[in-house]
Amino acid sequence: MSDDIGSVDAGNPAPAAEAAPEAAPAAAAPAAPAEPFYSKFQNEDLRGFVENKGVKEPEQLASMYHNLEKMFGADKAGRTVTLPGPDADPEALGEFYGKLGRPETPAGYELPVPEGQDGAMAEWAGSVFHKHGLTPAQAKGVAAEWNEHVASLTGARQEANEQSAAAAETELRREWGAAFEQKMTGMDSTAAALGINNEHLLGLRSAMGPAAALRFVDQLATKLGEDMVVNGESAEGALTPSAAIEAMNAMWGDPETYKALMDRGHPKHKAMVAKKSAFAQQAAAGRG
Repeated sequence: MSDDIGSVDAGNPAPAAEAAPEAAPAAAAPAAPAEPFYSKFQNEDLRGFVENKGVKEPEQLASMYHNLEKMFGADKAGRTVTLPGPDADPEALGEFYGKLGRPETPAGYELPVPEGQDGAMAEWAGSVFHKHGLTPAQAKGVAAEWNEHVASLTGARQEANEQSAAAAETELRREWGAAFEQKMTGMDSTAAALGINNEHLLGLRSAMGPAAALRFVDQLATKLGEDMVVNGESAEGALTPSAAIEAMNAMWGDPETYKALMDRGHPKHKAMVAKKSAFAQQAAAGRG
């Protein structure tokens, strides 16, 4: 067999060459991070605000707005306020108080004036309430509470005065005995003569106490030498218990009086016995 058998020249095909391995596909470039939705906002401050709030999605931003709308929506227009800061000036405070409902002037409170008062207190209170921004409801509430408190104090004071006056009368009736009414009448006359009015007497009573004040005026009447007057006539013989005891002792110490008391046939016997009896009754009045 010839060497030419199977050669290319003999017309036989050449053996196939090994196929080269396919090249691996190129790795895909990493995707660029998506820009946040607010990146195209024209307003730089608004863009920064949304970024600082950490808003990621438009729906989150819509939810924020929805909540604001519920708090400050149209149905609450004009009824929302911003609290003034600690350094707010009077103008800012005035605007704030006005939104809360403070009237334009103190007269707008229309505070009640208790019976018997001239309204000066209510006028002063209105100016103070207005200065500190109270609403009419608050001002009237405070005024009502205050008036009730004052009325309670006044009633308690009046009751205490009545009790102390009654105690003083009991004490002086015991001390002065039958002379009590005459002394009281004499004190009225002395007070009128000296120009002492009820206000002065109340001042004495407050400073000294009821009983001591009456004793003081009684001493004035005694030292001024005024007669005790009852129904326009001089009333003799009405003595305090201590004075009545002294008068009885004086009767026993006077020889002529003693003789008249002891001698039933003495022309003055009945008169002296009656006088001693009157003194004894007046002395006994202080023991009640």
